Amino acid sequence: MTTEDPTNPWTPDEEGDHDPVMREWWTCELLFQTREDRRRWNLMTSFAYEKESPSCFFQYVLFDITAKKWVAHKDLNDDITKFSHVKNRLDLRYETSRLQGLYPKYHLHVEDPTQDLTLDADYTARSLPHWIAQEATQGNLPIGLNFYRYGFLPHCDITGTMKLGKESYSIEGKGYMEHAYGDWSYQNPLQTLSRAHRTLATYGHLTRWWLSHHRFKIPKRISFSSENNPFGYDWVWGVCDNSWSLFFGNSLFWVSEGPSIGAFYLTEDGKHYWEFCDVWFKYNKVLYVKEFDLYYPSDLELTGRLGDKTIHLRFWATTDTYEYIDPYKKGRFYKAFILSELPGRMEGTFTDKERTVPLQGECKIVPLRQAPLLGHNAVSLEFLLPPKGVGLSVELDFHALRKQLITKIHLVPKPKISCRLKRIDLSQIPKESVAQSEL
Repeated sequence: MTTEDPTNPWTPDEEGDHDPVMREWWTCELLFQTREDRRRWNLMTSFAYEKESPSCFFQYVLFDITAKKWVAHKDLNDDITKFSHVKNRLDLRYETSRLQGLYPKYHLHVEDPTQDLTLDADYTARSLPHWIAQEATQGNLPIGLNFYRYGFLPHCDITGTMKLGKESYSIEGKGYMEHAYGDWSYQNPLQTLSRAHRTLATYGHLTRWWLSHHRFKIPKRISFSSENNPFGYDWVWGVCDNSWSLFFGNSLFWVSEGPSIGAFYLTEDGKHYWEFCDVWFKYNKVLYVKEFDLYYPSDLELTGRLGDKTIHLRFWATTDTYEYIDPYKKGRFYKAFILSELPGRMEGTFTDKERTVPLQGECKIVPLRQAPLLGHNAVSLEFLLPPKGVGLSVELDFHALRKQLITKIHLVPKPKISCRLKRIDLSQIPKESVAQSEL
């Protein structure tokens, strides 16, 4: 494990607000069962504010996992003064919904009369909170030329009640909580430069940390796409049936298959975290957003290595997706903010020198994409390596030109050169498809 005597890194000061930062949010995830009918559910709730407009944002999405669909939601930008938050403790209020407490106890109340939904959940933490890049940068992360802090609490027991329509239920399950804050702009990523020197130093620390965990190697395949730009991410949380919990945060930097520029966190006991930096990922299935011409994953795999430890996991959606889309009126670089919610399942193994542990359970997949002005454009490289041969295959997708180009150059064992150009009909792209396999 990575910490000798782990302690809670979330002080009351960290749990409360950091106003006047440019943006800050608190998000809860719940995976639970209603005792009366044994149905499975997922609820995501987010409280946020940002100073660019300025405005506040409240969102929830409720999924009936058993029915494989979302059943209620609310996404509301509002006057910033309607959202109250305080320092030195968690006490958030928007209209009649609220989130309160201090580690290790929290209470979430979500109320929406228009959907006839009321939910109360008591959180009891079973793990310590953790900052992303806690060891490398004390939890500071760069974004554009600015920085932010991102902390998560991956394993809580939840109990409570839910009223939906005419039905009332008692609930029990697992919960997650996160808190992030910092100074950056999605629409104008170069807008705030006052702390650029600190951000560049943070990039340097993270780069050295990342390189120290990686050895140079030629991959079998690596892919890049325009929608996987640095202002999007892939996010996964889960609690396994054996009570291990995990979190994967992937800063994309245009990579759509290959090395992760984020990290994977796994804890067996809720106190000590394994922080896997050497992580490779790929998409098995993707969903297409026709209006903004982009893809995001609905089924992904990762493999991580840390010393003698190896983790391999697959995550896949088990319900219809819920997409929150916020078009930009004056975006200079991107057309829209697209956040997707996908409850799912996970399965894989953890291996070290002493044991192999099967892992399975429920998870939540949340891809964020900033829709590029020119839509989806991508390049995939596949390397033919000894002893099978020597060669390179390249696939280029230019949705802006409605063209796809596939080129193969093989030198060994048999020289071969081929090139194929075909037209892409964007109107025929299905909502979900298998991600591009080997060329």
